[in-house]
Amino acid sequence: MISFTGKTVVLTGCSSGIGAEAATKLAALGARVIGVDRVASTDNSIAQMIVGDLSTQSGVADIAAQIDGPVDVLINNAGVAATLPWRTVMSINALAPRDLTRLLLPKFAVDPAVVTTASQAGFLWQQNFARLNAFLAIDNWDDALESLADFPGIEEVCYNLSKEAAIINAGNLAVDGKHIGLRSNSVSPGTVGTPLLKDFTATMGDAAISGAVTWAGRHAQPGEIADAIIFLASTDAAWISGADIPIDGGFSAMIFRSYIAPAMAAMATSA
Repeated sequence: MISFTGKTVVLTGCSSGIGAEAATKLAALGARVIGVDRVASTDNSIAQMIVGDLSTQSGVADIAAQIDGPVDVLINNAGVAATLPWRTVMSINALAPRDLTRLLLPKFAVDPAVVTTASQAGFLWQQNFARLNAFLAIDNWDDALESLADFPGIEEVCYNLSKEAAIINAGNLAVDGKHIGLRSNSVSPGTVGTPLLKDFTATMGDAAISGAVTWAGRHAQPGEIADAIIFLASTDAAWISGADIPIDGGFSAMIFRSYIAPAMAAMATSA
């Protein structure tokens, strides 16, 4: 059985959905859970609750300052939908994980693990790698966000971009942190039965959400995503790093084979 006995786990977005399930499961596995969210969790198994703001650079710094090491695991799980302004979406979903990880680096224990909750919506991260990698390289949040202000349809595509950036950041961390034994991975859920589902339906459209559910058969349960996160955070995944794991009932595989691969083949034929 996976054990986190004697380990400290920092978990953002701990008060609802996937994060709440992960907090309860981690505590049951022996972890000392430090929870971070904009509202306090009601889960008494969380050892330290930090109520903070992940939407600003100073807010992330304030949260990091309240966390004492050594930290064995960081789970960057907090996220928002595109019902909020695009700058807020990019800040919480992409810049906050980047900065919180950086700020906690000096507090990490030996061979730490970082797991980031991305999304099936970031499935095409490779096509925007150069632009988003440059965005992630800008330290100042205002300047970083301004670098994306001219991205076509930024208001509509910000959620996808934010999760693409989260996947890229997690992969970069796996490379850059190898020298200290750090492992970094991301998970990309499909539709999940959480309170955020109504926001995703509002921004992505009922047809897109219903279509995914019709093909996959149902929404994922939050605990199913939490289980994958916990596995990647554990020593059972000691040789897994730099991976993005789809957790979508096979939906992204169907999309690639049915739509993307044929389009690529058609382009290659016409070239």
